[in-house]
Amino acid sequence: MKNFKKNTQLLLLAIVIILVFTVKSKAQDEHPPLFDQWESNMTQWGEHWGVYLQTYNPPTNGGMNEQEGIYYDAQRIYFQIADYTGQAEPWNAYAQEAERVYRVYLNARFNNNGSIPWFTQGWRRFSHGIRMDAERTDDPISDEGVLRMRDNGSYANVLITSYREAWHHERRSREIAYMISAHVNAEKFGLPRQEEALAHYVTMAMKHLDEWITETYANIDNHRLSPFMVALASEALIEFYEWEVANERDPQALFTHPAVAYNPTRTITEAIQQIAYNMRYTSTVESGANAGKPMWVEDMGGTNNNWDDTGGTGYSTLRYESINHARPTPVLNLLICPLYAWVYKQTGDIDYINIGDKLWESGMALSNVGWNTKIFNQNYRWSFDYIKWRNEGMVLSTGIENISEVSTYPNPVKNILTINALEQPIESYKIYTVNGQLVQSDSLVTKNQIDTSSLTAGVYVLKFTSNKKKRTVKFIKE
Repeated sequence: MKNFKKNTQLLLLAIVIILVFTVKSKAQDEHPPLFDQWESNMTQWGEHWGVYLQTYNPPTNGGMNEQEGIYYDAQRIYFQIADYTGQAEPWNAYAQEAERVYRVYLNARFNNNGSIPWFTQGWRRFSHGIRMDAERTDDPISDEGVLRMRDNGSYANVLITSYREAWHHERRSREIAYMISAHVNAEKFGLPRQEEALAHYVTMAMKHLDEWITETYANIDNHRLSPFMVALASEALIEFYEWEVANERDPQALFTHPAVAYNPTRTITEAIQQIAYNMRYTSTVESGANAGKPMWVEDMGGTNNNWDDTGGTGYSTLRYESINHARPTPVLNLLICPLYAWVYKQTGDIDYINIGDKLWESGMALSNVGWNTKIFNQNYRWSFDYIKWRNEGMVLSTGIENISEVSTYPNPVKNILTINALEQPIESYKIYTVNGQLVQSDSLVTKNQIDTSSLTAGVYVLKFTSNKKKRTVKFIKE
């Protein structure tokens, strides 16, 4: 009876995986809707705004015109376009123009000896472009800028208790998200980790997610759920999570740091998945004329900046809740949808990428990237990750490589798993749970065989390198 029950469970598990591999869905389309438009807008309007930056003279008094400059990190965006297209120019040149404009702002807010720029406003802390420039050039100002992005300005003094007390509420989520990214970018550049400070920031961001998930705010007049703010917080936590996993560290470990001693009710993955689910299905507007209405708008009405929820366009979106309004705002969608692609990659649940594709489609159709640089920049800040994670999720959820190029046997496996790949031998491998936890790895595989006897029963993701090519497959452990 025991063996019969066990075999029945394994059979059901295998059936579920087969269904996931074979059922046709939007997520199996090679690209999201309007992908060609995303690519053409990227180059056409990227060049348009790059040329614009070449002659743009920003305010010299420490202000920043967010509609006519580099807001949302134009330097990062142009470097990403260069990487995506495989063409250094003109994109690297435009990145330098973005850097020039940003430095005018930074220099106006510098309060030291005049040699290195700095600033004070935490929602304008763009550390990615500076780190990418420091890695690609010999510019000593960018090298020093990576450090100063982390250690100076508003919200950097997290070790001072009186400074950080109010930062645990979601109203400061954007500033805290940018501080997490500044710390991760500094580590990526090779600077020593500031573990206690990072523990504080990551804990704050998790508390922000918890506020949004539970919809319990300290002050309803100042705190609310704005999907694009959720996205920025999620982006920073995802970046931190991926960095920890890449360095074979537990992304949850910092919550045990004695300075925070935080016991979150959810893991980082679970929290991002939950808020992504809530924004689509359960979140509502807190106050104002639209109080009680769903955050998700299945069919928008209206045009341009006067979008409403009366229907007629056929496009779906989320509301942007602020103090004054909570109207549909598709121009922010490409800031939001990447978190859905990441959840899809982590869980294999096609519902998340179908939601993401709806946001992507309406964002592409209804946000005019020719309005101003801010609209262009928010469309391309991390939509490259949407494409990347969407593709990776397709591999994990559909088993494309398992069918066409790679097979593992026996599957389910009891002890020894054999890999049959076109390129042999297997040079290294890592095994993850479906939640992304690394459970086994090795740099050398004998006869393309892996001993899985130490693994508990369940579904696993095997990532391995063969002939310098990276492959991903799923297998079941008995």
